[in-house]
Formats: sequence, structure tokens, C-alpha cells
Amino acid sequence: MADENLKAILEQQSSEYKELYGFRDEHKYEHITKKGLTEETVREISKIKEEPEWMLEKRLAGYKIFREKPTPTWGGDLSEIDYNDIYYYLKPGAQKADAWENVPDDIKKTFDKLGIPEAERKFFSGAEAQYDSEVVYHHVREDLEKQGVIFTDTDTAIKKYPEIVKKYFGTIIPPSDNKFAALNTAVFSGGSFIYVPKGIKVAMPLQAYFRINAEKAGQFERTLIIADEGADVTYIEGCLPADEIVSRGDTFGRIDEIKKGDTVPTHKGSMQTVNETFVHKHKGTILEILPQSKGNGFRLTGEHPVLCVKRNVVLTKRKRRGTWKPEVSTKELLKAEPAFVKADDLEEGDFIVYIAPTQSSDDPLIDNKLLKILGLYLAEGSVSSNKALRGIKSVSFSFGKSIKEAALAREVNSLIQGEGWKSSVFRTNGGYYVVSSYNKELVALCENNCGKGAKTKLLSKTIMNLPPEKQFVLVDYYWKGDGNTYVRYGKKLKRASTASRFLAYQIQEILGRNGIFANLNIRHSSKDRILGRMIKRSDQYIIEYTEGRRIGEVRKKSNTFLVPIKKIMRHAFKDLVYNFAVSNDESYLVKGFAVHNCTAPIYMSSSLHSAVVELVAHKDAHIRYVTIQNWSKNVYNLVTQRAFAYENAYVEWIDGNIGSRLNMKYPSVYLKGTGARGEVLSIAVAGEGQTQDSGGKIYHLAPNTSSKIVSKSVSKGSGVAAYRGLLHIAKNASGVKSNVRCDALLLDQHSKTATYPYMQVYRDDAVITHEATVGKIGSEQLFYMMSRGLTEDEAIATIVLGFIEDLAKVLPLEYSIELKRLIKLDTSGGVG
Repeated sequence: MADENLKAILEQQSSEYKELYGFRDEHKYEHITKKGLTEETVREISKIKEEPEWMLEKRLAGYKIFREKPTPTWGGDLSEIDYNDIYYYLKPGAQKADAWENVPDDIKKTFDKLGIPEAERKFFSGAEAQYDSEVVYHHVREDLEKQGVIFTDTDTAIKKYPEIVKKYFGTIIPPSDNKFAALNTAVFSGGSFIYVPKGIKVAMPLQAYFRINAEKAGQFERTLIIADEGADVTYIEGCLPADEIVSRGDTFGRIDEIKKGDTVPTHKGSMQTVNETFVHKHKGTILEILPQSKGNGFRLTGEHPVLCVKRNVVLTKRKRRGTWKPEVSTKELLKAEPAFVKADDLEEGDFIVYIAPTQSSDDPLIDNKLLKILGLYLAEGSVSSNKALRGIKSVSFSFGKSIKEAALAREVNSLIQGEGWKSSVFRTNGGYYVVSSYNKELVALCENNCGKGAKTKLLSKTIMNLPPEKQFVLVDYYWKGDGNTYVRYGKKLKRASTASRFLAYQIQEILGRNGIFANLNIRHSSKDRILGRMIKRSDQYIIEYTEGRRIGEVRKKSNTFLVPIKKIMRHAFKDLVYNFAVSNDESYLVKGFAVHNCTAPIYMSSSLHSAVVELVAHKDAHIRYVTIQNWSKNVYNLVTQRAFAYENAYVEWIDGNIGSRLNMKYPSVYLKGTGARGEVLSIAVAGEGQTQDSGGKIYHLAPNTSSKIVSKSVSKGSGVAAYRGLLHIAKNASGVKSNVRCDALLLDQHSKTATYPYMQVYRDDAVITHEATVGKIGSEQLFYMMSRGLTEDEAIATIVLGFIEDLAKVLPLEYSIELKRLIKLDTSGGVG
């Protein structure tokens, strides 16, 4: 039965509907229930989860209510939902993992693709990831566990903490509340369970990601958060230092110099455009990753994903040799598919991926003879101006005293003269050989393609775009001039050094393009004797490789190299960190190693997301619940969210709604204790074909309570944004203060907005303010901004971002950035 259901799903999963933020994966499910909802389905789900009898009873009660309650006819159009055409439970072929590397690669890739930019990846106290019906990854910080904080998935909580779950489950939102709360009670799977003990304050947010992968699938997670007396918790549903070096294709540069519109190579070897750059302050730990090639070591925050193969999945039974890590199977290593893994989850011995991107656009004017000259120039050449000759420039090649060096001097002199350029060879008083030429063409060739000065030599774009075999000619002659060859185990070990950091990375990349991985090491500044003189040598970048032999455990796979991590260090850090978003491949290269840059799949048929979120804030507790919802445009997002706030407790709902076909979500707070406070801050963007029906509800059920509801909506094209809110003030709720504000912005003449405010006030002393505004982008505004150099799309996005700024700024920085990025994408396309 499961195989037949799986086949049906895979037949429906068509790549034709993939968008910039829509993708799906061919994942094999372990178990899939039949389409449609019956009592048998409910019992099957409970049995698979091995739940206690009391939970099955709750499910069956929810199912009965779901069958009895009619589908709501207010709000958005729900008439097209076919409850019999939905898979209510899909179990991924994976057990829940507490370490990211243990999550199956295909699922792991999916969450890596979620496109959370590194500026949005601060350290979190705990994280959870749900794929279709099951939580596939869960991790919580050890120090929080020691304080008694419980953060797990709801299915686990039912078994491990039954008394707490029984006490609260379904008491804040009973199944009788509405049809979709009843549906969730019947078929819920996954979700988060959080308990924060008395007086404990969780300083960093807890987060979760939810993903619907299969077409015609439903996701019904159940979240329950309890903050005991005086506790504080923030829950969120779903970078590199400035001097880190990233590849730019033809050269390398600092990450803080990358600009929007630049192109960079990705982990797939293609050149892609930088869509956005990010920077934020980071205070905490930063990781330093030292691969076998230590000169390629790089630093990044713990949340930044790195492309790698985990060592523990490619081990062999062969005995360990020496003191290094357990042996790996080369066969298994080369078969393994690299996946992005958070830096925090990397271990010494894991293999990270070095990429040598190839951009071939041959220049026939640069032949092998010229490449030999340039190779020797890189090694031994310099350009200088002769003041006695009115600043005329000359090129000099300086060689040693040996017979070999004399032969090189004669060879380069012959090559130069072979091009019809004048040059001469002479010996200094110390016996060193020097080749000199004043030919302008030669000077230009060397300066334009290799630079000048030992520290600043750099290969030009022309050279870096040559075919690899031609580039190797240059490198080979560079080695002849500046390298040494040693025989080790019958093989030739080749070594060369340069004072130019970026040149070293370029040479390493060229060797990589020719199928050779070269180690890069750094010898820090020291005194040395050059041409008979004592000088202070700057940092030297040493490049070495062995002809016809692998270096250590490095393995070549296609056009990439799998390089083991030798050491991981953690350092205290307090400074700016940088990241950028890259189109399509969503990755870039740091000193040649692939890292990720910084959402729901698209299908023709509809999916259903019907979650229930219950919050309990006891006396003096604080809960902040943040959601940035970007479901794909085929999803019905029908969510019930409610909080109970007791004496002096404070509950915040911060709600961003960008995606889904129809969104109906009205977070509510029941202020049940004196002095309790509640806030609902909502942003909704309704694009083409979307309905965003959202808002909030506040129930003042005790004296001296206060509340605020702020709703901002943006509509475009056929999009409809509606505010639907309720303010209830009970007879016993004296001294209430409340403010409700609804602002709507229309981007064109077709878009629509509506406001449905309901107020039930049973006290004369309540202080209530209500404001509502509707605005439209005018042609004069656009003209003014476009006259300042903005495109129409940029002007619209700027106006919209200004409109929602007062709400966006209360979001955590990383989610504020993400929200703005999504809004920019969603509002592009002009004004009607």
C-alpha cells in the first residue's frame, strides 16, 4: 500500500513548477497513509507513533468533531479544499537525529536550500526541523537542558512528559473551537513542545523549520509552549569575518568588498550573480576550520553551512594507521554525495569540498611562448622605472649563480628575442644572472597579466580564463623559476613560494583545474639572504604537490577535491560578520571551499497546512512567538494560535505572512490575570492570486490589562489583504487600555483590502483607540524616486519597506532582513 501511494505522489511531483523559492525533492517515504480521512486513518497514525490510549481518545474525539462541524464560509474561499484528496500522514525514511550529519542527505539538502542567509543565522539555543509529517532533526543546547528547559518534538513529549502534556494539551484550544482545530487534533504529527521552568530566561531564541515536500499533502504540527512563573522564552518558526577571502572567478577578494551585482563561482562551478549582501554584529564564538591545506583555513560562524562528506559515513573496517582518525574507504568516499552541514556540526576528519571552477575563453594571442615568459616573470621578474632615462620602464628577470639558473636566463632571453623584442643577459658582480629589456610590449604584457611587485603580483582575467592546459604551461615555468623539486618515495615533490597571497590561491586553483590538488601553507615573516643580501622576508605562501601521487587523504571527485579537516578551533569574537545571497546555486567559495549562502515547493495541486499553537505564560512570564510564513502559492494556511497570559505575564505574537494561496490566521491572547499584557504585530503581503486574511484577537478577562494590535498589509494585482480582529473587554476587566491600528497599502488599481474590526466592550472605563488607514502608491511618488536613479521595482520596494518599517524593526535582525528580502521579491513587477 505504501509503495502504491508513494508512486502516486512521485508521479505528481513535476519539476515544471519550480520557482526561485519553490523546489521539491524526490524523497522516499517510509510510510504513507491512504488519501482521505477516516477513523482508520486516525487509528493508523496513532499506532505508527505508538501513542498511549489517552492520546488516541483525544484524536478520535477530534475526528468526530471535525466530521460534524461545517467548513467556515466567512473569510477566504475554502470550497476547493477536497479533504478526501489529501495525504494526512507521510513519514520520511529517516529517524529523528540529534546531530545534523545523521539526517539523510536528501532531507538535509532541502533544509539547506531554505535560503536562510548567514546574516540571518545567529546562534540559537535550540533548533528543530520538520519534513512533512515528522520531525527529522532536533537539537538543544546542553546548558539549557541542565537548567531544566525542555525543547523537543510533540510526539516525544507525549511519551516522555505525559503529565505536562495531559495538563495543557487541548485546554487552550479545544478541538471544539473550530473545524481545523478539530482536524489538527485528529491527525497532528510533529511540532514543538517547550517547557521553561520557573525563573529561567532563555536568552537566545528557540527555532523550528516546517517543510511540506509532497504534493497534495497536509502538515498538521502541534506546538505547545509553557513558560512557568518568571520564565522568558522566544520561539521562532523558521557569516564570515570581513577579512575572509572568497573566489571571484578570475581572482580572489575580501568578503566585505563583494557588492550586489557581482558574479561569483558556486559549488557547482558556475558563475552566479550576487543578489544581496548582508552585514551584522556578531558577539560570541567563531570557528576556524583548518583543512589539510592549512593555508586555506577559514573562519565562520557556527550556523554557516559548509559542503562536506562526514567521515563517519565512509569508514572502512581496515585497522587505523598511526594516530590519525579511523580509516575511510576511498570507494565509499567517492560514492558519497557531499551535503551542506552547519560549521558547528563539523568534526576533525570530515571531508570538505575544494572546487576549482573553470572558465575557458581562449585568447589565441597568448601562446605557449608568451606563457613561458610570464611564468618566469612571476617567479623571477619585476618592472621598474629608470629615472636617468626619464622614467622609462624596464623588465628584469633575476636568476641565481647555478648552471640551471644560467640556462633559464638564456632560455627567457631567447623567448623574448623570439618575439622580436630586444633584451640582454648579464652577470652581476656577485655572479648572478639578470635578463633585462626595455621593450614596451614586453613591459605591458608582464604588468597587465601578472602585475608588479612581489606582494601584489596577480594573474589577469585573460590568463585565468585560458584553457587549463595553457594555464599549466605558465605554472610549469613559474615552478622552474621559483620552485624546488624533491624526490620522495620515488615521486617528485614540487614546492614553490610567493609573497602574493592571492597569486598563491590562483596557482592552487589552476593546478586544481588540471587535476592536481596542491597544499598551501604559510611561512610567516622572517629574515633571509637573497642575492647575497640580508632582507626581511614577508609572509611566504608555499604551494606544494607530488607528481602522480595523492597528498594525504585528499581524493579527487570529478572536478572537485575532498579534503580532510585537520583541526577546528573556536575563538571569542566581537565584530561585524558578512554574507551575501547568490542566485540559483545559493553558495560561494571561501578560499576554494564551498559554503552555503545565506522554501516551500510549488505544485499545481493544493496542499493544506493546519497547525495549532498553544501558549501558556504563567505569572510574570514572557513569551515571544515569531512566524515568518512563506508557504508556496498552492498552500491553504489555516492556523489556530492562542495564548493564556496570567498575572503580569506578557505575550507577543509577531506574525509575517508572505506566502500561501489562502492564509487565515488570527493569533489571540486571553489576558486572564491582573496586569497581563498582550500584543499582536502582523504584516501581510498579498500578491497575485493570494488572499491574506489575518489579524488578531485580544480578550481582556482581568483588571488593569493592556493590549496592542498593529496590522500592516500590502496588496498587489488580484491579491486581497483583509484585517479581521476582535477586542473583547469583560465586565470584571477594569482599567483596560488597548490600541488597535490597521494600515493597508494598495500597489495598483486592481488590488483590494478590507477591514473587519469587532469590539465587544462591557466596561465604561476602558480606554480604547482604533485607527485605520488605506493608501495607494501614486505616480508622483514613483516619478520622484525614479528620477533619483531607482528602477520602478526598486521604487515600489522602497515605499513598501518604508511602510512596514516600524513593524520590521521589532523583529530579530535576521528575520527582519529575511522579511524585507521576501517582500522585495514579492512586490516586483510594476504598478498598474
